[in-house]
Amino acid sequence: MMVRLDFGGRARRPRALRVDRVPREGVHILADLRPDLPFRDESVDEVFLDRTLAHVDDFVGTLEELWRICKPGALIHLRLPHGSSSWAVARDPRHSRHYALETFNYFDPRYRSEECGSKAAFRVEQCRLHVAGARSQARGLALARGLFATAIERLANQSRGMQYRWERWLAPLIGGFEELSVVLSVLK
Repeated sequence: MMVRLDFGGRARRPRALRVDRVPREGVHILADLRPDLPFRDESVDEVFLDRTLAHVDDFVGTLEELWRICKPGALIHLRLPHGSSSWAVARDPRHSRHYALETFNYFDPRYRSEECGSKAAFRVEQCRLHVAGARSQARGLALARGLFATAIERLANQSRGMQYRWERWLAPLIGGFEELSVVLSVLK
């Protein structure tokens, strides 16, 4: 049996156990996303974290805990506020940090430095920059969600090199990227 966990507040993934810290409709397991999750070692096949990781205090400890509960090769899907956008930073003051393409290289054995004290290891399988993030009210977002955004995202996400160029040099010209989506695979 495949075990899939959904920590996203609004996201409802099919065949996934919804995990939340407060009891709500559709929540299967009560647990907070932090370094003491109530799951056995290597028991989870896939994890979805839509914007949830942006609210944790212990980023490294939380990723180490996800590494502990995930099977080798498990996928972790993340959607996070990108550091290039002041809008992404301002619209939710609960975000404790903002992310960039390099953030997850800390855990990738191909790029990690000697001073990395974490035993957790992930490979970055996919990264995508998004001009506009998901919102309940779409008024006033025609430019941010229309042809302009589609063209910018296509250009920026052509390759990892193009993503770096857009993130570092060109993002200020468009007001930054609001979100970053990342897929990590667990290495053990």
